[in-house]
Amino acid sequence: MICIYYHTNDPSKRKAVKWLTAYQLTVHERNIEKQPLTKAEILALLSKSINGTADLISTRSRDTKALQLNSETITINQLVKAIQKSPHVLKNPIICDESKLVTGFDQEKNRNFYFTTRTERRIGRFITKAGYPNKSFCISDLKLMALLCNYNYYLNEKRQTKLK
Repeated sequence: MICIYYHTNDPSKRKAVKWLTAYQLTVHERNIEKQPLTKAEILALLSKSINGTADLISTRSRDTKALQLNSETITINQLVKAIQKSPHVLKNPIICDESKLVTGFDQEKNRNFYFTTRTERRIGRFITKAGYPNKSFCISDLKLMALLCNYNYYLNEKRQTKLK
């Protein structure tokens, strides 16, 4: 399931929801002003971000400037408390699943959610059709199959673009 955390219902949040639902992906929306993030959820978001706080914290936000958050000197506990106190320090929206995190709305980045989900469905159908419902597959095997399917799709899409 894909979760969208937001603090304002701005156009990028609405575009992200519209785009993800257009591809029939299950989306769980959560207003973090009304339902604040727990410490565990904040730590999970940080663990999914590639660039740490740079991926999550909005440096141009008035709240970030008012709290004088400095990523060089702040501790994780201070950051968690600041986010819980003022969710506007976070970028809007934050889109994530079990392993990936994207902030804002970017079609190229959001495609990762679509292709991964679609590939997982394909692999599940393949395994069932092949008569392997009781066989156990290692998660890394399935991820490798998903990566190969996504790469194949990417190559085909690239070829079609060149033909046009």
